[in-house]
Amino acid sequence: MQILFINYKDVEGGAAIAACRLARGLEESFQTGSYFIVGKNSSANSNVFATIDSPSETLKAIKVFIEFMVNKILNFLGLQYYYFPFSTRSILKKVREIKPDIISLHNTHGGYFKTSLIKKLSRLAPVAWTLHDMWGFTGNAAHTFGDESWKQMKSGRGEKKIYPHIGINRGRGLLKRKKRIYKKSNLHVITPSRWLYDLAKQSPVFENTPLYHIPHGLDLKVFQPVDRNACRKVLDIPPDARVIIFCSADDLDKSAWKGGPLLVDILNAIDARTAHPIETLVLGKGELKALNDLKRLNLRKTGYVDSEQLVAVLLSAADLFIYPTRADTMPLVLMEAIACGTPCITFDIGGCSDIIQDDTGGYLIEPFDIETFADKTIEILNDSKKLEELSGSARKFAEEHFSLETTAHTYYQLFNNIIDKRKEVK
Repeated sequence: MQILFINYKDVEGGAAIAACRLARGLEESFQTGSYFIVGKNSSANSNVFATIDSPSETLKAIKVFIEFMVNKILNFLGLQYYYFPFSTRSILKKVREIKPDIISLHNTHGGYFKTSLIKKLSRLAPVAWTLHDMWGFTGNAAHTFGDESWKQMKSGRGEKKIYPHIGINRGRGLLKRKKRIYKKSNLHVITPSRWLYDLAKQSPVFENTPLYHIPHGLDLKVFQPVDRNACRKVLDIPPDARVIIFCSADDLDKSAWKGGPLLVDILNAIDARTAHPIETLVLGKGELKALNDLKRLNLRKTGYVDSEQLVAVLLSAADLFIYPTRADTMPLVLMEAIACGTPCITFDIGGCSDIIQDDTGGYLIEPFDIETFADKTIEILNDSKKLEELSGSARKFAEEHFSLETTAHTYYQLFNNIIDKRKEVK
Protein backbone atom coordinates (compact mmCIF):
# COMPACT_ATOMS: atom_id res chain seq x y z
CA MET A 1 0.00 0.00 0.00
CA GLN A 2 1.38 3.38 -1.07
CA ILE A 3 0.24 6.21 1.21
CA LEU A 4 0.64 9.91 0.51
CA PHE A 5 0.55 12.14 3.59
CA ILE A 6 -0.27 15.82 3.14
CA ASN A 7 0.30 18.30 5.97
CA TYR A 8 1.35 21.91 6.48
CA LYS A 9 4.71 20.97 8.08
CA ASP A 10 6.88 17.88 7.96
CA VAL A 11 8.30 17.60 11.49
CA GLU A 12 7.21 20.52 13.67
CA GLY A 13 3.89 20.68 15.51
CA GLY A 14 1.42 18.12 16.81
CA ALA A 15 -0.16 17.28 13.44
CA ALA A 16 3.24 16.68 11.82
CA ILE A 17 4.45 14.53 14.71
CA ALA A 18 1.23 12.47 14.71
CA ALA A 19 1.39 11.97 10.93
CA CYS A 20 5.06 10.91 11.03
CA ARG A 21 4.39 8.46 13.85
CA LEU A 22 1.46 6.99 11.95
CA ALA A 23 3.61 6.60 8.83
CA ARG A 24 6.33 4.90 10.86
CA GLY A 25 3.83 2.59 12.56
CA LEU A 26 2.31 1.56 9.23
CA GLU A 27 5.73 0.99 7.66
CA GLU A 28 6.96 -1.15 10.56
CA SER A 29 3.80 -3.25 10.90
CA PHE A 30 2.65 -3.54 7.28
CA GLN A 31 5.62 -2.49 5.09
CA THR A 32 3.62 0.33 3.51
CA GLY A 33 5.29 3.00 1.39
CA SER A 34 5.08 6.58 2.68
CA TYR A 35 5.39 9.90 0.86
CA PHE A 36 4.83 13.39 2.23
CA ILE A 37 3.77 16.64 0.58
CA VAL A 38 4.14 19.60 2.94
CA GLY A 39 3.71 23.35 2.84
CA LYS A 40 6.90 23.86 4.87
CA ASN A 41 9.72 21.37 4.39
CA SER A 42 12.72 21.19 6.73
CA SER A 43 13.57 17.54 6.05
CA ALA A 44 16.28 16.05 3.84
CA ASN A 45 14.17 12.92 3.32
CA SER A 46 13.84 12.16 -0.40
CA ASN A 47 10.21 11.09 0.09
CA VAL A 48 9.21 14.52 1.46
CA PHE A 49 8.22 17.13 -1.12
CA ALA A 50 7.51 20.83 -0.65
CA THR A 51 4.47 22.35 -2.34
CA ILE A 52 6.69 25.07 -3.78
CA ASP A 53 10.04 24.00 -5.15
CA SER A 54 12.42 25.22 -7.81
CA PRO A 55 15.99 24.56 -8.98
CA SER A 56 16.60 28.26 -8.36
CA GLU A 57 16.40 29.49 -4.76
CA THR A 58 15.62 32.97 -6.07
CA LEU A 59 12.68 31.74 -8.14
CA LYS A 60 11.45 29.67 -5.21
CA ALA A 61 11.58 32.71 -2.92
CA ILE A 62 9.61 34.74 -5.47
CA LYS A 63 6.92 32.05 -5.71
CA VAL A 64 6.69 31.78 -1.91
CA PHE A 65 6.31 35.55 -1.64
CA ILE A 66 3.63 35.69 -4.35
CA GLU A 67 1.58 32.95 -2.68
CA PHE A 68 2.02 34.61 0.70
CA MET A 69 0.64 37.89 -0.63
CA VAL A 70 -2.22 36.21 -2.54
CA ASN A 71 -3.18 34.30 0.61
CA LYS A 72 -2.96 37.47 2.72
CA ILE A 73 -5.24 39.43 0.36
CA LEU A 74 -7.79 36.62 0.00
CA ASN A 75 -7.88 36.07 3.77
CA PHE A 76 -8.55 39.78 4.27
CA LEU A 77 -11.45 39.51 1.81
CA GLY A 78 -12.77 36.49 3.73
CA LEU A 79 -12.06 34.15 0.81
CA GLN A 80 -9.94 31.78 2.84
CA TYR A 81 -7.89 29.24 0.86
CA TYR A 82 -9.58 29.93 -2.48
CA TYR A 83 -6.45 30.13 -4.61
CA PHE A 84 -2.76 29.17 -4.53
CA PRO A 85 -1.19 29.68 -7.98
CA PHE A 86 1.81 27.38 -7.53
CA SER A 87 1.07 24.96 -4.68
CA THR A 88 -2.15 23.58 -6.17
CA ARG A 89 -0.49 22.72 -9.49
CA SER A 90 2.54 21.25 -7.71
CA ILE A 91 0.44 19.04 -5.40
CA LEU A 92 -1.64 17.64 -8.27
CA LYS A 93 1.47 16.98 -10.35
CA LYS A 94 3.19 15.13 -7.50
CA VAL A 95 0.08 13.05 -6.72
CA ARG A 96 -0.13 11.95 -10.36
CA GLU A 97 3.55 10.95 -10.24
CA ILE A 98 3.30 9.01 -6.97
CA LYS A 99 -0.04 7.34 -7.79
CA PRO A 100 -0.87 6.60 -4.13
CA ASP A 101 -3.46 4.03 -3.12
CA ILE A 102 -4.80 6.47 -0.56
CA ILE A 103 -4.16 10.05 0.58
CA SER A 104 -3.80 10.65 4.33
CA LEU A 105 -4.70 14.32 4.67
CA HIS A 106 -3.83 16.22 7.86
CA ASN A 107 -3.68 19.97 8.58
CA THR A 108 -4.81 21.87 5.49
CA HIS A 109 -4.75 25.35 7.00
CA GLY A 110 -1.62 27.45 7.17
CA GLY A 111 -1.60 28.90 3.67
CA TYR A 112 -0.64 26.20 1.16
CA PHE A 113 -3.76 24.12 0.41
CA LYS A 114 -6.81 25.21 -1.59
CA THR A 115 -9.90 23.76 0.09
CA SER A 116 -11.51 22.68 -3.19
CA LEU A 117 -8.39 20.61 -3.91
CA ILE A 118 -9.93 17.89 -1.72
CA LYS A 119 -12.43 17.19 -4.50
CA LYS A 120 -9.75 16.96 -7.20
CA LEU A 121 -7.47 14.80 -5.07
CA SER A 122 -10.28 12.37 -4.27
CA ARG A 123 -10.67 11.67 -7.99
CA LEU A 124 -7.04 10.50 -8.06
CA ALA A 125 -7.17 8.52 -4.79
CA PRO A 126 -9.56 8.26 -1.84
CA VAL A 127 -8.88 10.88 0.83
CA ALA A 128 -8.80 9.99 4.55
CA TRP A 129 -8.65 13.29 6.44
CA THR A 130 -7.40 13.20 10.04
CA LEU A 131 -8.70 16.31 11.80
CA HIS A 132 -6.36 17.93 14.32
CA ASP A 133 -8.77 20.72 15.25
CA MET A 134 -12.21 22.11 14.36
CA TRP A 135 -11.27 24.01 11.19
CA GLY A 136 -12.82 21.42 8.86
CA PHE A 137 -16.33 22.24 10.08
CA THR A 138 -16.17 25.90 11.15
CA GLY A 139 -16.13 29.03 9.03
CA ASN A 140 -12.47 29.81 9.55
CA ALA A 141 -11.47 29.00 13.14
CA ALA A 142 -9.34 26.10 14.31
CA HIS A 143 -11.15 26.28 17.66
CA THR A 144 -14.32 28.16 18.63
CA PHE A 145 -13.89 28.05 22.43
CA GLY A 146 -17.40 26.79 23.08
CA ASP A 147 -19.27 28.76 20.41
CA GLU A 148 -21.51 26.39 18.44
CA SER A 149 -22.75 28.67 15.66
CA TRP A 150 -21.27 26.21 13.14
CA LYS A 151 -24.14 23.85 13.96
CA GLN A 152 -26.46 26.37 12.28
CA MET A 153 -23.99 26.91 9.40
CA LYS A 154 -23.08 30.32 10.80
CA SER A 155 -19.87 32.00 11.86
CA GLY A 156 -19.53 32.65 15.59
CA ARG A 157 -19.20 36.09 17.10
CA GLY A 158 -15.56 37.09 16.90
CA GLU A 159 -14.64 33.93 14.99
CA LYS A 160 -12.93 35.85 12.21
CA LYS A 161 -10.27 36.97 14.71
CA ILE A 162 -9.40 33.39 15.69
CA TYR A 163 -6.56 31.61 13.86
CA PRO A 164 -6.49 31.21 10.92
CA HIS A 165 -7.81 34.78 10.78
CA ILE A 166 -9.89 36.40 8.08
CA GLY A 167 -10.80 40.06 7.52
CA ILE A 168 -14.32 40.31 6.14
CA ASN A 169 -16.54 37.80 7.90
CA ARG A 170 -17.70 35.35 5.24
CA GLY A 171 -17.95 32.41 7.64
CA ARG A 172 -21.39 31.35 6.44
CA GLY A 173 -20.19 31.29 2.83
CA LEU A 174 -17.04 29.39 3.78
CA LEU A 175 -19.14 26.76 5.56
CA LYS A 176 -21.46 26.36 2.57
CA ARG A 177 -18.43 26.02 0.32
CA LYS A 178 -16.91 23.32 2.53
CA LYS A 179 -20.19 21.41 2.54
CA ARG A 180 -20.37 21.48 -1.28
CA ILE A 181 -16.78 20.32 -1.62
CA TYR A 182 -17.08 17.47 0.88
CA LYS A 183 -20.34 16.26 -0.66
CA LYS A 184 -18.68 15.90 -4.07
CA SER A 185 -15.54 14.20 -2.72
CA ASN A 186 -14.54 10.63 -1.95
CA LEU A 187 -13.77 11.74 1.59
CA HIS A 188 -13.47 9.93 4.91
CA VAL A 189 -12.90 11.88 8.14
CA ILE A 190 -10.99 10.59 11.17
CA THR A 191 -10.78 12.24 14.57
CA PRO A 192 -8.14 11.38 17.19
CA SER A 193 -10.35 12.26 20.17
CA ARG A 194 -13.87 11.24 21.12
CA TRP A 195 -14.58 14.90 21.89
CA LEU A 196 -13.83 15.99 18.31
CA TYR A 197 -15.73 13.01 16.90
CA ASP A 198 -18.85 14.00 18.83
CA LEU A 199 -18.62 17.57 17.49
CA ALA A 200 -17.95 16.47 13.91
CA LYS A 201 -21.03 14.20 14.02
CA GLN A 202 -23.14 17.27 14.79
CA SER A 203 -21.74 19.28 11.88
CA PRO A 204 -24.01 19.87 8.86
CA VAL A 205 -20.98 20.00 6.55
CA PHE A 206 -20.21 16.34 7.31
CA GLU A 207 -23.77 15.02 7.04
CA ASN A 208 -22.86 12.79 4.07
CA THR A 209 -19.29 12.04 5.10
CA PRO A 210 -18.19 8.82 6.87
CA LEU A 211 -16.67 9.61 10.29
CA TYR A 212 -14.29 7.48 12.37
CA HIS A 213 -12.56 7.81 15.73
CA ILE A 214 -8.97 6.53 15.97
CA PRO A 215 -6.68 7.79 18.77
CA HIS A 216 -3.12 8.85 18.04
CA GLY A 217 -0.50 6.22 18.83
CA LEU A 218 2.81 6.32 20.69
CA ASP A 219 5.90 4.15 20.61
CA LEU A 220 5.54 2.79 24.14
CA LYS A 221 9.09 1.44 24.03
CA VAL A 222 10.37 5.01 23.72
CA PHE A 223 7.80 6.69 25.94
CA GLN A 224 8.04 4.49 28.99
CA PRO A 225 8.95 5.05 32.65
CA VAL A 226 12.69 5.56 33.07
CA ASP A 227 14.27 5.17 36.52
CA ARG A 228 13.43 8.45 38.25
CA ASN A 229 16.59 8.71 40.32
CA ALA A 230 18.77 8.01 37.29
CA CYS A 231 16.96 10.72 35.30
CA ARG A 232 17.37 13.21 38.12
CA LYS A 233 21.05 12.40 38.44
CA VAL A 234 21.55 13.16 34.75
CA LEU A 235 19.66 16.45 35.16
CA ASP A 236 21.42 17.32 38.44
CA ILE A 237 18.15 17.31 40.41
CA PRO A 238 18.18 16.06 44.03
CA PRO A 239 16.52 12.61 44.28
CA ASP A 240 14.15 13.72 47.05
CA ALA A 241 13.07 16.99 45.37
CA ARG A 242 9.50 17.79 44.42
CA VAL A 243 9.53 18.21 40.63
CA ILE A 244 6.91 19.50 38.19
CA ILE A 245 7.22 19.96 34.44
CA PHE A 246 5.30 22.07 31.94
CA CYS A 247 5.54 23.07 28.26
CA SER A 248 6.35 26.52 26.94
CA ALA A 249 6.54 26.51 23.15
CA ASP A 250 6.00 30.28 22.93
CA ASP A 251 6.28 33.38 25.09
CA LEU A 252 3.95 32.70 28.02
CA ASP A 253 2.38 36.15 27.65
CA LYS A 254 1.35 35.32 24.07
CA SER A 255 0.61 31.60 24.21
CA ALA A 256 -3.11 32.01 24.94
CA TRP A 257 -4.30 28.74 23.36
CA LYS A 258 -1.97 26.59 25.42
CA GLY A 259 -2.88 28.54 28.55
CA GLY A 260 0.21 30.76 28.78
CA PRO A 261 -1.33 33.54 30.92
CA LEU A 262 -3.24 30.92 32.95
CA LEU A 263 -0.02 29.01 33.53
CA VAL A 264 1.65 32.16 34.84
CA ASP A 265 -1.19 32.67 37.34
CA ILE A 266 -1.13 29.01 38.38
CA LEU A 267 2.63 28.96 38.93
CA ASN A 268 2.43 32.19 40.93
CA ALA A 269 -0.35 30.65 43.05
CA ILE A 270 1.71 27.49 43.64
CA ASP A 271 4.75 29.62 44.48
CA ALA A 272 2.77 31.59 47.06
CA ARG A 273 1.26 28.50 48.73
CA THR A 274 3.88 25.78 48.74
CA ALA A 275 5.77 25.21 51.96
CA HIS A 276 8.61 23.48 50.11
CA PRO A 277 10.85 24.40 47.15
CA ILE A 278 9.75 22.87 43.84
CA GLU A 279 12.10 22.08 40.98
CA THR A 280 10.31 23.20 37.83
CA LEU A 281 11.32 21.84 34.42
CA VAL A 282 10.35 23.97 31.43
CA LEU A 283 10.05 21.92 28.24
CA GLY A 284 10.27 24.13 25.14
CA LYS A 285 11.73 27.33 23.75
CA GLY A 286 9.26 29.86 25.16
CA GLU A 287 10.26 33.03 26.99
CA LEU A 288 9.68 33.08 30.76
CA LYS A 289 9.93 36.79 31.59
CA ALA A 290 6.53 36.64 33.28
CA LEU A 291 7.97 34.23 35.88
CA ASN A 292 10.93 36.30 37.05
CA ASP A 293 9.51 36.89 40.54
CA LEU A 294 9.00 33.27 41.61
CA LYS A 295 10.52 32.51 45.02
CA ARG A 296 10.07 28.78 45.72
CA LEU A 297 9.83 27.45 42.16
CA ASN A 298 13.31 26.89 40.76
CA LEU A 299 12.95 27.10 36.96
CA ARG A 300 15.12 24.83 34.82
CA LYS A 301 14.71 25.63 31.12
CA THR A 302 15.49 22.74 28.76
CA GLY A 303 15.02 24.61 25.48
CA TYR A 304 13.48 22.91 22.45
CA VAL A 305 13.93 19.12 22.63
CA ASP A 306 13.48 17.13 19.41
CA SER A 307 14.73 13.81 20.80
CA GLU A 308 11.86 11.60 21.93
CA GLN A 309 14.24 9.67 24.19
CA LEU A 310 15.29 12.87 25.97
CA VAL A 311 11.66 13.98 26.32
CA ALA A 312 10.98 10.63 28.01
CA VAL A 313 13.88 11.25 30.43
CA LEU A 314 12.60 14.74 31.29
CA LEU A 315 9.04 13.51 31.82
CA SER A 316 10.23 10.56 33.91
CA ALA A 317 12.26 12.89 36.14
CA ALA A 318 9.13 14.81 37.14
CA ASP A 319 6.53 13.94 39.76
CA LEU A 320 3.78 15.81 37.95
CA PHE A 321 3.06 17.34 34.54
CA ILE A 322 0.84 20.44 34.52
CA TYR A 323 -0.99 21.49 31.36
CA PRO A 324 -3.52 24.36 31.71
CA THR A 325 -4.64 24.47 28.08
CA ARG A 326 -7.52 26.57 26.74
CA ALA A 327 -8.08 24.58 23.53
CA ASP A 328 -6.82 21.16 22.48
CA THR A 329 -7.96 18.22 20.40
CA MET A 330 -5.73 15.37 21.58
CA PRO A 331 -2.56 16.77 23.18
CA LEU A 332 0.36 14.49 22.39
CA VAL A 333 2.36 15.77 25.36
CA LEU A 334 -0.31 14.48 27.78
CA MET A 335 -0.17 11.09 26.07
CA GLU A 336 3.64 11.09 26.28
CA ALA A 337 3.55 12.05 29.96
CA ILE A 338 1.20 9.27 31.07
CA ALA A 339 3.12 6.75 28.94
CA CYS A 340 6.19 7.69 31.00
CA GLY A 341 4.18 7.16 34.17
CA THR A 342 4.06 10.87 34.97
CA PRO A 343 0.66 11.94 36.36
CA CYS A 344 -0.93 15.04 34.84
CA ILE A 345 -3.16 17.89 35.94
CA THR A 346 -5.04 19.68 33.17
CA PHE A 347 -8.26 21.52 32.51
CA ASP A 348 -11.27 19.51 31.34
CA ILE A 349 -10.99 20.94 27.83
CA GLY A 350 -11.39 19.33 24.41
CA GLY A 351 -9.79 15.92 24.11
CA CYS A 352 -7.90 16.09 27.41
CA SER A 353 -10.55 13.86 29.00
CA ASP A 354 -9.69 11.16 26.43
CA ILE A 355 -6.28 10.94 28.11
CA ILE A 356 -6.77 11.96 31.74
CA GLN A 357 -9.56 10.95 34.07
CA ASP A 358 -9.81 11.74 37.76
CA ASP A 359 -7.72 9.24 39.71
CA THR A 360 -6.56 7.64 36.45
CA GLY A 361 -3.35 9.24 35.29
CA GLY A 362 -4.09 12.51 37.04
CA TYR A 363 -6.89 15.00 37.51
CA LEU A 364 -9.16 17.15 35.36
CA ILE A 365 -9.84 20.64 36.72
CA GLU A 366 -12.95 22.68 35.91
CA PRO A 367 -12.00 25.36 33.35
CA PHE A 368 -10.48 27.79 34.31
CA ASP A 369 -10.26 27.41 38.07
CA ILE A 370 -6.74 28.58 38.85
CA GLU A 371 -7.08 28.21 42.62
CA THR A 372 -8.20 24.57 42.46
CA PHE A 373 -5.51 23.80 39.88
CA ALA A 374 -2.78 25.17 42.16
CA ASP A 375 -4.21 23.51 45.28
CA LYS A 376 -4.48 20.11 43.57
CA THR A 377 -0.89 20.38 42.31
CA ILE A 378 0.45 21.01 45.82
CA GLU A 379 -1.82 18.35 47.34
CA ILE A 380 -0.58 15.63 44.96
CA LEU A 381 3.07 16.67 45.23
CA ASN A 382 2.85 16.22 48.99
CA ASP A 383 1.25 12.76 48.75
CA SER A 384 3.90 10.25 47.67
CA LYS A 385 1.50 7.31 47.90
CA LYS A 386 -1.04 9.00 45.61
CA LEU A 387 1.73 9.91 43.15
CA GLU A 388 2.77 6.27 42.98
CA GLU A 389 -0.83 5.12 42.40
CA LEU A 390 -1.40 7.74 39.69
CA SER A 391 1.88 6.84 38.00
CA GLY A 392 0.86 3.19 37.73
CA SER A 393 -2.63 3.97 36.42
CA ALA A 394 -1.19 6.46 33.93
CA ARG A 395 1.12 3.91 32.31
CA LYS A 396 -1.58 1.24 32.32
CA PHE A 397 -4.04 3.58 30.56
CA ALA A 398 -1.43 4.46 27.91
CA GLU A 399 -0.73 0.77 27.25
CA GLU A 400 -4.44 0.01 26.89
CA HIS A 401 -5.34 2.95 24.63
CA PHE A 402 -2.35 4.55 22.87
CA SER A 403 -0.14 1.82 21.46
CA LEU A 404 1.27 2.81 18.06
CA GLU A 405 0.85 -0.78 16.86
CA THR A 406 -2.88 -0.69 17.65
CA THR A 407 -3.32 2.70 15.98
CA ALA A 408 -1.42 1.55 12.88
CA HIS A 409 -3.48 -1.65 12.69
CA THR A 410 -6.78 0.27 12.94
CA TYR A 411 -5.69 2.77 10.27
CA TYR A 412 -4.46 -0.01 8.00
CA GLN A 413 -7.78 -1.84 8.21
CA LEU A 414 -9.68 1.37 7.52
CA PHE A 415 -7.44 2.31 4.59
CA ASN A 416 -7.85 -1.17 3.10
CA ASN A 417 -11.63 -0.97 3.39
CA ILE A 418 -11.69 2.47 1.75
CA ILE A 419 -9.44 1.30 -1.10
CA ASP A 420 -11.55 -1.83 -1.65
CA LYS A 421 -14.76 0.21 -1.81
CA ARG A 422 -13.23 2.48 -4.42
CA LYS A 423 -12.29 -0.55 -6.53
CA GLU A 424 -15.86 -1.86 -6.27
CA VAL A 425 -17.27 1.45 -7.52
CA LYS A 426 -14.85 1.44 -10.46
